Amino acid sequence: MTAPAIPAAAPVVTDARGRRVARVAVLGASGYSGQEFIRLALQHDGVQIAALVSREHAGRPAAELMPGVDARAAALPEPVTPDALPALFEEGAFDTLVACLPHGAFKDYCAVHGEWISKLARVIDLSSDYRDGADGYVYGLPEAFRAPIATATRIANPGCYPTAATLALLPALELGWLGGPVSVTALSGVSGAGRKPALRTSFVELDGGAAIYKAGEVHQHVPEMARNFANLSAGSTAASAVSFVPQLTPMARGILLTATVALTHAVTPEDAHEAYVKRYANETFVRVLPQGEWPETRAVRNSNRCDVSVTTVHGGRTLLATTAIDNLVKGAAGQALQNLNVLLGWPEAWGLPVHGNPW
Repeated sequence: MTAPAIPAAAPVVTDARGRRVARVAVLGASGYSGQEFIRLALQHDGVQIAALVSREHAGRPAAELMPGVDARAAALPEPVTPDALPALFEEGAFDTLVACLPHGAFKDYCAVHGEWISKLARVIDLSSDYRDGADGYVYGLPEAFRAPIATATRIANPGCYPTAATLALLPALELGWLGGPVSVTALSGVSGAGRKPALRTSFVELDGGAAIYKAGEVHQHVPEMARNFANLSAGSTAASAVSFVPQLTPMARGILLTATVALTHAVTPEDAHEAYVKRYANETFVRVLPQGEWPETRAVRNSNRCDVSVTTVHGGRTLLATTAIDNLVKGAAGQALQNLNVLLGWPEAWGLPVHGNPW
C-alpha cells in the first residue's frame, strides 16, 4: 500500500464553530483498544466517530458494543462489517481510519483493499504491521518523533512495551550515555493480550500469581525496542541489543517496566535525574517523579501519562530507569488520539486524560 500525501481535493469538514473535524472509522471496534479509542474520542470535539467496524457486532445496536456509553446520546453509528467500509468511503462518510486489528490482520486487509485505503487522508494503525516503516508509515511516539509525525499521513502506533521502554531510556539515549545491551523487564495487565478468549489469560489460570512468558529475545516487541534504541542513541549501536522478560500479572490494565543498561561513563543519580527532568520538562504526558519515588500502575490508570523514575547504581556505571503506563491508553488508544492531534495541528493533549484514576 502506498502512502500518498493528503489529496488536494480532499474536503475539509468543519463543525458549527468552523473547527476542523476528523471523521473516523474504527476498524476492530470490539477489541479493547478499539473500545478505548471510541471512549476517548467521544470526549474530543474534533473527532466524529463515523463508522464502527466489527464482524461480531455488525447489524446490532452500538449500545451492545459500548456498554459503558450512552450510544444514543453519543450518536454512535450501527456497527458494520469490514466489507462495508469501501462503500462508506466512496460515499464520503469518513476521512480517517483507525485500525485496531490483531497483528497481521490489517496488513492482510490492506492487501485486498489497498486501492481505496491509499486515498484516505489519514491512517493510524495500532498493530505491529507497519512499525518497521514499511509503505510510508511513520513511527508514532510523539515524545521522540514529533516532527515527522506532524507531516505524515500514515502512522504506526507503537506497542505498549516499546512505549514504556523507550520513554524509560529516551533522555539517556539522546545524550549518548548507553554503553551496552539493554535489559528490560515488565509486569503487564492481561488486557495487553487482547480480548480473544484464551486459557492462559482466563481468570482461574491468572488469579493469584504472576507468570513469565516469551523471555529473552523472542517476544515480538524486541525488534521494535531495538530499532528505537538504535535510532535514538546519538550514533551509537551499543544499545541496539535487547533482552526482555515480560510477566503477566492478575490485573486488567497497566505496565510497570524496568530497564537497566551499562553507561559509557559514571553518572551520579542526581545528574541522571536532572537530565530526565530537563528532557521531559515540556512533555504533557511524561511525569518524572522525585528521586526516591517509584512509578505504580494505579497512578496512571485510565490516563495517557507515563510516570518515570531514574537513578544510577554500581558506582554510577549502570542506569536504572522505571516507567508505568496504562497499556490501553498511552500504550494504545490514547497514543493514537495523541498522534491524531499532532497530525492535524491540534493541541496535543486535546481530549486526553493526564490524571490517573487509581481507585
